[in-house]
Amino acid sequence: SMFPSLFLDCRHSIAVALVMGVAPEHFLVENVPAFDIPTMWRVLVIAILCAVASMLFCWAMHSGAKLFKKLFKNEFLRAAVGGIVVILLTLLVGTRAYNGGGMDVIERIFEEGVVRPEAFLLKIIFTSITIGAGFKGGEIVPSFFIGATFGCLFGNLTGFEPSLCAAVGMISLFCGVTNCPITSLLISFELFGYDGMPYFLLAIPFSYMLSGYFGLYRSQKIVYSKYKTSYINKSTH
Repeated sequence: SMFPSLFLDCRHSIAVALVMGVAPEHFLVENVPAFDIPTMWRVLVIAILCAVASMLFCWAMHSGAKLFKKLFKNEFLRAAVGGIVVILLTLLVGTRAYNGGGMDVIERIFEEGVVRPEAFLLKIIFTSITIGAGFKGGEIVPSFFIGATFGCLFGNLTGFEPSLCAAVGMISLFCGVTNCPITSLLISFELFGYDGMPYFLLAIPFSYMLSGYFGLYRSQKIVYSKYKTSYINKSTH
């Protein structure tokens, strides 16, 4: 598991930010509904869909890198073509919301509870092209972006609390792409507080189990099977 490194990196970053006078991110989840059977089933559906979305994101990231390397052997040409493609896509969609990490978009989701329906898919495309072309950047904040936009979309379509759906989506998709359920749970408390704890406790294990052995990092190894009581020492794909 990547739990020690991811969680300690998070804590160290927060400590440095506090010393520099910068407050850590915290999102307000309003109107958390009572935990009952109907809400439980809705959260399970979000977790299942986010597990599928996490596999799609991982596949796009790995496939994008393979495709660019296959088409453009020269890494400088690869980066130039990737940059041009990102610029053209940005002009096509008419917004720079999908460039960069997108934390401002996540903040607006929790403040306003609205999102463009295609936002999560566009972020997958933009991120996979950018990283695949050789530009260096993070995958974690984009995974938060994808999860938050997907979760908020689900909330708007079903009439379920959008901010809670966004929070569950964020943490479920993060768990799906990193295969780190304990880290995901601790980060959920860090970002959203404890009011939604029953929902996070329900969504995270389902996303972890149903996301298969996909992962953002090929060097990651899962030493214990998600489905049966046996050691497997399997690399993510």
